[in-house]
Amino acid sequence: MKFTPAQLKRFTDRPDAQLRALLVFGADEGLVRERAGVVAKAIVEDPRDPFRVADLDAATLLADPARLADEAAAISMMGGRRLVKVGRAGDRHAKLFAEFLAAPPGDGFVLVTGDDLGRQSSLRKAFEEAPNAAAVECGYDSAETIDGLIDQVLAGQGLVVSEEARLHLRASLGGDRMVSRQELDKLALYKLGGDGVVSAEDARACVGDSAAEAFDAVGKAAARGDMKALIAALAKAEETGESAVGLLRLTSRRMQRLHLVASLAERGTPIDAAFKMLRPPAFQSEGNEMRQLLGRWTTKKLATALALLLEAEMACKTTGMPAEAITARAMMRLVAAARA
Repeated sequence: MKFTPAQLKRFTDRPDAQLRALLVFGADEGLVRERAGVVAKAIVEDPRDPFRVADLDAATLLADPARLADEAAAISMMGGRRLVKVGRAGDRHAKLFAEFLAAPPGDGFVLVTGDDLGRQSSLRKAFEEAPNAAAVECGYDSAETIDGLIDQVLAGQGLVVSEEARLHLRASLGGDRMVSRQELDKLALYKLGGDGVVSAEDARACVGDSAAEAFDAVGKAAARGDMKALIAALAKAEETGESAVGLLRLTSRRMQRLHLVASLAERGTPIDAAFKMLRPPAFQSEGNEMRQLLGRWTTKKLATALALLLEAEMACKTTGMPAEAITARAMMRLVAAARA
């Protein structure tokens, strides 16, 4: 079955023993980690407990498929339900999980995380179609979900967010849930002991030059063809410990949105109408930037750029080469394409 965020919340509040496995996947790696962490804690009190938790990686399962059933059927020495975690699963594991879900042994719960899986993904279908399993997708935050996160983190600390501060936070956050949460936690700490009101000045002081902004600056510089800005942004992203794959995905998301607008414009759709078709909607700053970029990027060039970014992500995961070097090279190739 497919889980909505509300269904996932109900499950984590009161786990159903009939549900034997859950797939958490999506483009937002931070949100995947966050939701998987909440699910893990709902099954076991301490997700690091070696007596109740087994960690399996995708390669281990391919080499020894029987490990999944063995771990799920194992009885915990200290009592309680066991948790089996499988990271970075993909379509090549679909048959293995489908066979497991057809007759799962024991009572262990299997928590699987995956990357961005399309609707035709065989792994996704295995979980969505099984009566004893579910899948929940973790897409990028929209303005509405960013609002919810702002309220959860800041209002949870007793803080009131001004409308101007909220507008700034909406525009600055959203590329990665974990990064967004860290920035809001930093803002809450900044206001600790203050007047209890988060102003626009407070938001800009903490988030205006934030890790989240650094995360986004790489894609902005590459799309503009600004090599000097790109080198500075890559250095800052490395300092803040940002994920190389995350940088590639966020840049892909930027180029996909630009590709949609460019495609509609080439078919005669007015630019303003094309912007309104974006989901989530473009903020004014993004719209202004897109207008400038449309003069540099045709749909053909954008399609090539998206293929290049996908190729770089695959190389990060399969070649063993430093992901940071692969990402930097891909971004420099985008700069060259933007300048051409």
